[in-house]
Amino acid sequence: AQMKIAMTDMDIIWEDKAANKEQCLLMIAEAAEKKAGLILFPEMTLTGFSMAVEKVCDKADETIRFFSEQARRYHLAIGFGYVTVNVDGKGQNHFCIVDVEGKQIMDYIKIHPFTYGGEAACYEGGNRIVSFTIGDFTCGAFICYDLRFPEAFQQLPVDTDAIFIIANWPEVRLSHWYTLLQARAIEMQCYVVGVNRTGEGGGLIYSKSSAAFDADGCRLPEESGERNRYVIIDQTKRRAFAEKFPVRPDRRMEVYLNSLSSE
Repeated sequence: AQMKIAMTDMDIIWEDKAANKEQCLLMIAEAAEKKAGLILFPEMTLTGFSMAVEKVCDKADETIRFFSEQARRYHLAIGFGYVTVNVDGKGQNHFCIVDVEGKQIMDYIKIHPFTYGGEAACYEGGNRIVSFTIGDFTCGAFICYDLRFPEAFQQLPVDTDAIFIIANWPEVRLSHWYTLLQARAIEMQCYVVGVNRTGEGGGLIYSKSSAAFDADGCRLPEESGERNRYVIIDQTKRRAFAEKFPVRPDRRMEVYLNSLSSE
């Protein structure tokens, strides 16, 4: 089985949902024309990485409804980020994927708020790692800063085919972004697709850096469109590689968790 994925390089307009929806519509239309099975947008897709929780949060699932409508219209799965707020005013940073019928197949809340960037003061971390399927592919999902915590990734099933990461990862630390995407692909022996924003927002600079790596840590070749870039992931190739070079089954989680000694 194969799946074509549209990676966006979206220049998010700061805290302007209406303007960003217009951008998304053009990117979705192209992805459908290119016969992609899934299009991925960056973290906090319609607002940028804003700490103004009350201003950017969804009040009635409006972001999900918007993307679900486009998914049905174009018969295309869509991954996007949005924000909710809880009763005490703290936000939750979500990554959601809707299928071709507009139904949610995954809704993940970022486990690790980015303390250095002020996120932990405004957002609470999620408590659940997600594993889900798109077609024949077993997948996982994380957001931005999560990329720095391999322990979370290792909880995913051994047969995971692809992990999708959406981000607002600044240009100043871009070498970390590429290195960690590649490292997670090698460690997990699966595809890792990272989708980052571009442009400027909240005083930070972001450069074109969405990228995908295969189970051997090699960067996937890309097809360029006018608005998106496209990669193909191949389940048969990934599983053949993992069977030929079976690293993940040798992990000994019980030892790692219990063996720290001060002797």
